[in-house]
This record gives sequence, structure tokens and C-alpha cells, in this order.
Amino acid sequence: MFHISLRHKLLFGCIFSILAGIITSLGFAPADMWYASLIGLFIFCLTYSRNSKPKHSAFTTWLFFFTMHLCTLSWLTSVMTGFGEMSYSLSLGVLVLFCAYLSLFPALAGYSAHKLCSKLPTVRNLVLFPSFLVLAELINSRLFTGFGWDLLGYTQVDSFISAYAPIIGVQGMTLVMIIIAMGFVYACRRKQAVHAVIPTFLIIIALTMQNYEYIRVGNPVKAALVQGNISTSVHWNQDTIWDEMEIYIHEMRENLDAEIMVWPESAIPDLENNMEKLKVLSMLDYEAKYNNLGLITGIQYYDESEKKFYNSMLGIGVIDRDKEIHYTFGHGNRYYKRHLVPVGEFVPFEWLLRKLGPIFNMPMSSFSRGEREQTNIVVQDLNVASAICYEMVFNNELRDQVKPGTNLIVTVSNDGWFNYTNAPIQHLYIARIRAKEFGKPVLRSTNNGITAVIDHTGEVVGSIPANITATLRAEFRPTFGQTPFSIFGLTFVYLYIGLSLLRAVIAKIRYRNLISNRPSQQI
Repeated sequence: MFHISLRHKLLFGCIFSILAGIITSLGFAPADMWYASLIGLFIFCLTYSRNSKPKHSAFTTWLFFFTMHLCTLSWLTSVMTGFGEMSYSLSLGVLVLFCAYLSLFPALAGYSAHKLCSKLPTVRNLVLFPSFLVLAELINSRLFTGFGWDLLGYTQVDSFISAYAPIIGVQGMTLVMIIIAMGFVYACRRKQAVHAVIPTFLIIIALTMQNYEYIRVGNPVKAALVQGNISTSVHWNQDTIWDEMEIYIHEMRENLDAEIMVWPESAIPDLENNMEKLKVLSMLDYEAKYNNLGLITGIQYYDESEKKFYNSMLGIGVIDRDKEIHYTFGHGNRYYKRHLVPVGEFVPFEWLLRKLGPIFNMPMSSFSRGEREQTNIVVQDLNVASAICYEMVFNNELRDQVKPGTNLIVTVSNDGWFNYTNAPIQHLYIARIRAKEFGKPVLRSTNNGITAVIDHTGEVVGSIPANITATLRAEFRPTFGQTPFSIFGLTFVYLYIGLSLLRAVIAKIRYRNLISNRPSQQI
């Protein structure tokens, strides 16, 4: 009878984990129902706290994250079918396997927390489990180049929990979410208000800090962000290079009253080497400088001495206010992308994988990585931290670019790979969290959307819808100073994880001492 009851308990746990995963996914864009994610996480934490075996904890945790990833990342099938020439059934299979992989480390976290503190459920659920889940997020964000697109913290862009972003980052927001959810689970299950004290305290602190400023805000700067809306299928076609250039040059000349203009990733659809042979960039530099305009654009560069291709950003036009610094081919005021997209920008084991199919032979998939430490691009005497496309996902890497003197973040992207999916708006929300973490305005220029100007609090000042050709005109305020996250990064998160492990070890030692002192009594 007990065995049947246990099986039913596991079955209900699986059902509720799947349901919780679906509800939690509603917190991600475009639904942006941050409260739904807290409800879903509460249901999942309730399910986890009722598990009686470590393997049950592992499986229900895996199901929760697998369902959440599957709902949030369904747009990947469009990329694989549209540009990888996969059949829909094969792309769906790859999506399922990928989501299954992303859920492995959270499952291991659920198993480990239960196994290490199987006789201490309060320590396991309230202390160890939240720390292990965040540790699993950190591993997923780094292992095998990392994938941190849909971390739980991203569901709280517009909630009170986002007040923690400038202090402990998006991973810290995840930690706060789990502590709040599990605390209220225990308060309800045990009917003891004491368990709600810490969650309530965290909520009060977040509400108190909502409008706290860690940085100083400068004077408004006029920005113009161009969205060319060039089809990815023709972007690298040599016959359309000048047609594409005409779009951007026309938009530049229509908006010469701006102070800073940004063109998207690979807006100039040829190597910098080829363009400068025709003096195109020198002429753009001269025209921009003549009109008091600082221009940042995405472009590809080939280093002939090292025989390496780089996906890069380049700052030309008005660099310094005195206009004494000029564009020079191959030198200065540039940024090389350091975190490349697997398959899209580099192919691991390419000697083997390139033979397997079109998905491993996408255009421009042989780039080299830029250095970890790179100087800021400068335009209009403002220091710009740079991120190209996917790099906005990695806050620890962007932190290397956001230096003490940095005034804003510019990110360029070619989201044409995403077609008409949810990915562009999810990418925008990731950029909003970066603005909150670093207290810097973000200028986000994309090929086909969503182009946006985001202020230092993460609010969208202005944006252009996807899949249209247009220029966004908006003002932003550069900032001075650093947030705690800029200075310390994830130090506080790691410290909490370490203290949680220490707390668990002390609890286990006390438990063993209690057992040894009372050998004849069941505990």
C-alpha cells in the first residue's frame, strides 16, 4: 500500500512540475507575466519539498526546467529550419535534446541537495536547494561556451525583484526568487509564520531600493539608431553590397543632427579591408566628423598578419570633441567579439562537423575570438562598452568591458536569424537587465529588430518594431560611476553559496552528534 502511495505521489509531483514549468515560462517575453513565474516557482518548490527520495527530487526538478526551457526556447526550431535547412521534425528533436541537456544540472542540484541533507528537510529545502539551483544556472551559463538565455531572473525585469540587479545581478535575482518561493512554501506547509520572515524581508528591501541611484546621470545626448532590415539570405551577396550601403548612408544623411549614430552588426556587408581599399570608411569618417556625428558600426575585419577573421565594432567620426583623432585602418577605437556563437560563428571540430550538413556551413562561421581585456570605443568623448549580439547574455563578460570610466553600453545585433519569433523581444529584455545591472544606458541597434534605446534603469525610452526599415531617434543620458555589481560581480552570490554549504555541513555534524548521543531513539 505504501509503495502505491509513493508512486502516486511521484506521479502528482511530475504533473505539478510540468504545470509549474509552463506557468513559469509566462514570465519571459513576450508574455512578461512576472507574477506568473513566482506562482509557478511556488508550485515547483512545493512539489520539491514533498519529495521523499533524492531520485524523485532529481526527476521532478528536471521536468520543471525541461518544460520551462521547451516553452521559452521553441523559437530555435525556426532558426534550424530556416537557416540550417533541417526538417521540422529533426529540428524539434534537436530542441528537445538541447532542453533536456539544459535541465541536467538543475536536476543534479535537486538530487544533490536531497542526498546531502536527506534527514534534514528544512536545511535541504530552505538553504541548500536554492544555492545549488543558482550554481546550476552558473554552470549552464559557462560550460561549453555557455547558454544563459532563459535564466529565471530574466522573468523579473519589471518586478520589484529587479531592484537586486544592480547589486547581485540576474543570477542573484534567481536566488532571491527561489528563497522567497521556498520560504512561503514552508510558511504554508508548516503553518509557521517564522518561515515567511526572510522572504518578507527580501520583498521589503526590494521595494525600498526600487528608485535608489548608484550612479550619476549626465546631460542628454541625441542618438540615432538605424535598422536596415536586410534579409539574411542576401546579406552576404556581393551583388547587393552597395544597395545595403545606400540604405545606411541615406539614413545617416537624413539624421545628421544626431550626436551619436549606431549601425547594427555587420551593417557594412564586406570586410573592412575591402572597404578601405575604396576609401569608403575614410570618407564616412570625414563626413561624420564634418557634421559633428560619432558613428559606431558593425563590420568584419581580417587580420592579415595573424590570418584571422574578427566580428567587430568600429567607432569613427567624432571620437574626441577636438576632432583630432581620425580613423586609421586596422588600428584603434574598435572592439572584437570575444564570445562567439557555436556553429553560427565558429564550428567546434569543424574538420568533422562541416561535412555533416548545411547547418555547420552557415555564412561567416569561421571567426576568431577577441581578447578578454579590450579598451572602450570612444565617440563624442564618451566611453562605450561594447557587446555584439549574443554577448549581451553574459553579464560576467560584459563586466570586463564596463570599466570605471564607462558611460554607456552599445550592443549591435543581427536578429534576422530569428525570423518572426519571440527571440528578438527576449533579447531586448536581456539588454534591459544589463542596463539595470550596470546602471548604464544601452543603445541597441539591430538589423531587423528590435532596435531600442534603454535608460540606466532598464526602461525602454524608444524602440522600432521588428522587420521594418527605420531610424530610431531618442535621447539618452550617459552615466558616471559604478553599481555594486559592476564592482563585485557575482561575489555576493558565490559567498551565499559557500555559506549555505557551510550551514549544511554544520547541520549534518550536529545531526550525527544527536544520533550518536541517542542511539536507541528513532529521529
